[in-house]
Amino acid sequence: MARGIIPGLVTALFLGLCGCTPPANAVVPSATASPPMAVGPQTSVVPSSGSPSDSPSPTIYPRLPIPAGTPRCHTNQLEVALLGAGAATGNVRNSFEMRNRSAEACWVYGYVGFQLLDSRGRPLPQSLSRSTDSFFGQSDPSTRILLTRASPPLGSRAAGHAYFDVATEDVTCSGEQMRATASLEIWPPDEYAAIVIPARGGDWNGGFISCGDLTVDSLQIQPGLAGG
Repeated sequence: MARGIIPGLVTALFLGLCGCTPPANAVVPSATASPPMAVGPQTSVVPSSGSPSDSPSPTIYPRLPIPAGTPRCHTNQLEVALLGAGAATGNVRNSFEMRNRSAEACWVYGYVGFQLLDSRGRPLPQSLSRSTDSFFGQSDPSTRILLTRASPPLGSRAAGHAYFDVATEDVTCSGEQMRATASLEIWPPDEYAAIVIPARGGDWNGGFISCGDLTVDSLQIQPGLAGG
């Protein structure tokens, strides 16, 4: 056999084995594959277990009609609760629920007043602005919202309640400053009397998170925080 034939056959055999069929456990990149998703702080990626149609649709809350003659809500008819806080890259959204506890339906419209209080009920330093735009997206502009009479308790995220968010951040102050918030003073729109609710400042387990720079959105017909 001529010299060089055997090396040539070996080379051909090697190319045939290695170049035609990849091993069964090899990862073959797609020519149209998207780059890997970047995962930032406090963000988790959950793999999908089914088709898009398997994902539950978000709850759509009805806009309840307001009967003629229905009065505006007053502070003594209302209750407010903090639903919780969500965060992403230093931005925080505290979500609240408002309920009519009276035996008469009423409506609310616009923005609440909002003040951080310390353990002795004294106002804490803060800045407060109003906006329908935040890091977490757009909220609806102000409209009249019917609060049904004797509605389900706070925390139920029920239709017939009103909701609002207080957007802030958690990076420009110390934990001690956050924990100084002991309660929240909340004025329903156009009311002079406030509702005061307890708040565990700096506690991510159902507390209120803030460094004092606050943006409140207008009252909404459904909660902004996941759930409902």
